[in-house]
Amino acid sequence: MKCSHGDIPEEAVLRRARREASVWQNLGHPNILPFLGLTTLDSITYLVSPWMENGDLLAYVRRHPDADCLTLLLQVAKGVEYLHTFDPVVVHGDLKAANILITSKGEARIADFGLARGLVEGGSSSESDSSAWKYGGNVRWQAPEIVKAMTDEQAKRTTKSDMFAFGRVITEVYTQDVPFAYQSATLVIVNWVMSGQLPIRPTDAGVIARGLDDRMWGLVKDCCRKRPFLRLTAKDAVRRLQAALEIRDGGRRPSLFARAG
Repeated sequence: MKCSHGDIPEEAVLRRARREASVWQNLGHPNILPFLGLTTLDSITYLVSPWMENGDLLAYVRRHPDADCLTLLLQVAKGVEYLHTFDPVVVHGDLKAANILITSKGEARIADFGLARGLVEGGSSSESDSSAWKYGGNVRWQAPEIVKAMTDEQAKRTTKSDMFAFGRVITEVYTQDVPFAYQSATLVIVNWVMSGQLPIRPTDAGVIARGLDDRMWGLVKDCCRKRPFLRLTAKDAVRRLQAALEIRDGGRRPSLFARAG
């Protein structure tokens, strides 16, 4: 059961909950957390979803160092692909490991649609006046164009900014930590993001053993390109992750990684 912080007026809470529900209730996919409904208890409004006993993705890979990172990332990518090919397109807007929950069977499900919106790509939305939409999120996962936005139009999340965030999720899964975990100064991170700087690629044996090889780092780079039009689509990411899984498990589809360098 999800509710807003207590210092937000109830009218605003209800409006935000209804807005989130209006997007979430239409979605149905194995890698999207199901929406069960809205309820009010003791004057507090809650969004209700099934309980995910394994917590979020980052906590899960920390507790399970032998988790199949590649399979988990493929599941997340499939969820994002579903959102981006939905009619109308759904932009999540706040993709990060903390907003991806893990089922009792160890499967990833994208959650928290508080910044999500349904739109015809490039079109408008009733949420154009939402300050949460304009200023929500965290710079560690945000794309450069969002961080340096000067107008409401520039601050709009897109499928391309979602894919940038997915690239950051890849680093979270393999490093078992948030992006730029070694830096606490937000302004420094802002400057790094605006310049297109990636998190430092870890080279310790544990991360490499979990699967962060040249191929997967190439995927991170292709998702986190500074220019939005150069980033992978969710469909591309699914295809490359599927190919990586087949190669790891004995299949042969190396040609799909021609752009990974």
